[in-house]
Amino acid sequence: MEAPQGGFFLSKIDFTKPAITLDAQLDLLRQRGLEISDVGKAKHFLQFVGYYRLSGYYRYYTDPADPKRERFVPGISFEQLVEIYNFDRRLRALFTRAFERVEVAVKATLSDAGAQAHGPFWLCEPSNFDRGSHRLITEVLDGCVGDRNHPHQHMFINQFMNKYSQPYPPSWMMTEIMSFGSISKIYKFSKGHIRQAVSSKFDLQHDVMESWLHSLSFARNVCAHHNRIWNRAFTIKPKIPRIYSSHWPTFGHDKLFVICGMTWHLTKLIDNSSPWASRLEQLIDRRPGVPLKAMGFPDNWREIPPWNFH
Repeated sequence: MEAPQGGFFLSKIDFTKPAITLDAQLDLLRQRGLEISDVGKAKHFLQFVGYYRLSGYYRYYTDPADPKRERFVPGISFEQLVEIYNFDRRLRALFTRAFERVEVAVKATLSDAGAQAHGPFWLCEPSNFDRGSHRLITEVLDGCVGDRNHPHQHMFINQFMNKYSQPYPPSWMMTEIMSFGSISKIYKFSKGHIRQAVSSKFDLQHDVMESWLHSLSFARNVCAHHNRIWNRAFTIKPKIPRIYSSHWPTFGHDKLFVICGMTWHLTKLIDNSSPWASRLEQLIDRRPGVPLKAMGFPDNWREIPPWNFH
């Protein structure tokens, strides 16, 4: 059986790799040059984290001359792998707290901008969105409300739908139950005056705000699914506003540094007493021996906007 891949037709083969025991996993890591001093702790870690998840982290320590990227550079220990795994886990936890603040703030600001200009049910009016896009908005609304023949998981949605004749609740109820991705889509297709009313609250141009919401929605999903973030190359590259364009390094536009910069820009506007930046600094300072450039950070990152504002 043949299937197209990247423009070529390749023959498929059967997957034949068997599952192997924890002891066999440790033996395989040793064969590839990893030092394991405490077998008990290593087995415990693999039991509750998994070899495959760990492999996404250990590739940073493999020999670039190895075409399969399986051989470790000399002197790498299992403890070092655990350190970088825990560093990444703490980063995700820090971002998760910030993304909550950003998501709630954008929901409130977007709902208010539309409702003040066009009333509580502005989401239902095609004229409030770019031509031809309201079908997509209706799909978002229907996905949030769900099957009207069954109770909604949120009591306030049930109470509204049972009492009032409108097909959807007002915007402040609808945005409350929307995902970050849905909010990003609503913002993207809203008319310019609504977008500008929102973006001005966050000191951004409306097209930059759209780009940031898209990027942060993706980053939020990466964190929510517990995926590696510390040295990820993000496929969605945000626009860089003029206030940062001369400061942020060109080599890091798809790296963690830009995600951090966007997050702090928004977070400090939402709460100027937030300790988020100082906590990030502490994590970066205690990172397990990885260079700043691997995360897209320039050496002088503390001295450039938005970090020099805190």
